[in-house]
Amino acid sequence: MDSELEEQLRVAFRDKLRLLPAELHAARGRTVPARDPATLLPSTRVLLKRREVAEVERQLQNQRQEFQQRMQRLAQRRQQLARREEQRRDAVLRFDSFLK
Repeated sequence: MDSELEEQLRVAFRDKLRLLPAELHAARGRTVPARDPATLLPSTRVLLKRREVAEVERQLQNQRQEFQQRMQRLAQRRQQLARREEQRRDAVLRFDSFLK
């Protein structure tokens, strides 16, 4: 009986772990071949989800950095605008005092 169970488990695992040559060819450049999610082991699905979450986190971090850089450039432009505004006011005041 143990040998039957052992053989059944061996066949089940071999079927689960078997990668067809077509899948391997299609998976070139990817770490995990494309398979129907229903046929994947739960642990494999969890690992794939973790990988997906990590990728989304990297993209989100990149977006945050880009946003931060845009905000810094905007702050610099506002400072430049404030300086120009101040220079313009000073020029107007000097001109007014010149006219008097």
